[in-house]
Amino acid sequence: MMKFDKLVSGKNLSETEQEVLHYMVANIDRVLDMGVRGVAKANFTSATTVMRLAHKMGYRGFVELQYKLMTMLRHDSMGTAASDQQDQLLTAMTSHNDLSTIKTVAQRIAAVEDRYLYVYAAGFSGVIGNYMFKKFQILGKRCFFSTPGDSAALLENYLEDLGLFLVVSKSGETQSVLDKARLVSSLPIPIVAFTGNPESTLAKIADWTLTVPDEFPLDDLNQRASLFYPRMLAAFELVIGEVEKLD
Repeated sequence: MMKFDKLVSGKNLSETEQEVLHYMVANIDRVLDMGVRGVAKANFTSATTVMRLAHKMGYRGFVELQYKLMTMLRHDSMGTAASDQQDQLLTAMTSHNDLSTIKTVAQRIAAVEDRYLYVYAAGFSGVIGNYMFKKFQILGKRCFFSTPGDSAALLENYLEDLGLFLVVSKSGETQSVLDKARLVSSLPIPIVAFTGNPESTLAKIADWTLTVPDEFPLDDLNQRASLFYPRMLAAFELVIGEVEKLD
């Protein structure tokens, strides 16, 4: 819901002008058809009062005021819907993970400023890893991403500059993933694992593990129709949502 007090703050609106603005917000879908005179009549005031309201709000006229109010209301509604979806996702994720773990991972990501994030993944998990990499770039985080097809030197050359190592693996048993995780674990670099197997070797190596349900754990080739990877993306975005709360 739009916060009315914030909307009128510093505008020096009279009581009548505030009532007109309240009316426009409550009837935003039809005030344009009503026009200035219609809105004025509905509020037992004059067209001059409605126009003065628009000017005090910083707009050139009634139509611009109506348009801006509609835009703000739509954005507010979308934000509420997104918040509701995030709450639903959080509920689903906390059935497999401690909320404290999700928040801790978010805090560790947010804390990496002068160092690099490093994302590593193999196979189909590489799609998720690449998404994470691009997301971190957009958020202004310095980040590297690699897969088994890339040179091993890429990770080895930057080990001293890493602040957090994030690894994605459906099974948590992919050998190339385990090799990299063991290498990083030998150094004071925290590891976050995104996996479908909380009992995997990778989960035991990692400092924090976020688990996503996997209906087909034996489907190594990802031949079955599965929601595992979409859930993995959603889980990552949930973590990013927690990072945003820290800003």
